[in-house]
Amino acid sequence: MARFRFAVCEWSFPCWGSLAVKMAGEAGFDGVQLGDAGGSMHNFPLRDKRVQEHYMEAGARYGVAFPQIHLYTLGHQGYYRSRLDSLEGKLCLESIRQGIIAASEMGVPSVIIDGMRMNDEAKKRHVFQVAQYAVRTGEEYGVQIGMETDMSLEDHIRFLDALDGKLKLCFDAHNPVMYGTGYPPDMIRTLGRERFDHFHIKESQANEDGYLSVETPIVLMGQGCTYFRESAQAVKEIGFEGWIVSENFYFRPNILEQGLDCVSAARRDVESLHAVYGTE
Repeated sequence: MARFRFAVCEWSFPCWGSLAVKMAGEAGFDGVQLGDAGGSMHNFPLRDKRVQEHYMEAGARYGVAFPQIHLYTLGHQGYYRSRLDSLEGKLCLESIRQGIIAASEMGVPSVIIDGMRMNDEAKKRHVFQVAQYAVRTGEEYGVQIGMETDMSLEDHIRFLDALDGKLKLCFDAHNPVMYGTGYPPDMIRTLGRERFDHFHIKESQANEDGYLSVETPIVLMGQGCTYFRESAQAVKEIGFEGWIVSENFYFRPNILEQGLDCVSAARRDVESLHAVYGTE
């Protein structure tokens, strides 16, 4: 088996569901990191057997695996940072439980939760309690829990070690650059292989002042300033094996203006991923 497998986020394409799976397969990706199909806003569609069958049939048809479910809607709702006894906190826990059960039913090994914007002690406490719940529930159903975060290196280590290594990272190598929390290659080396579930990879160009933000353009891999090649080297140096997941956005105007469509743009990123990570 190859040391690395390359996936893409479902929300990297303009439409979710079988069309996103088809586009991923046509671009040459090995897998798709699923979103939650609307999560609590649509009564947890991934628990619906027909929805599950729809995805599994599409995966088989286009030769695409599903290595993770990312609780995308829940992350955008921001309920992770709410007290657990609040309406939002209770809905957060229920969303996690439903996502984990869906993953167990679909044979998806990992569910990804959010640890972003913990900018005060109360939010850190709430997110830690959520992570404890997710880990316990994941153990019950045989599903690994990963977390994406914008924390500093020191907070990464404290947070993960407090959970006895049971929580793994969905490490987005773009986040430390955008949030100013560290140099991604050094963070990867220090955190070490065992703390990672998988990696998110995307690229941005800095603005005229040299800064990244949510407004600066996402670009194809190798065209930005987020240490794409240096981070890949660090991933290889620590001996990581597993999934490298593109979280690029192939429908963005600045990408399509290059004369590409979504699939041809995604195919260029697949080629770049193979070039920097290798295919051994």
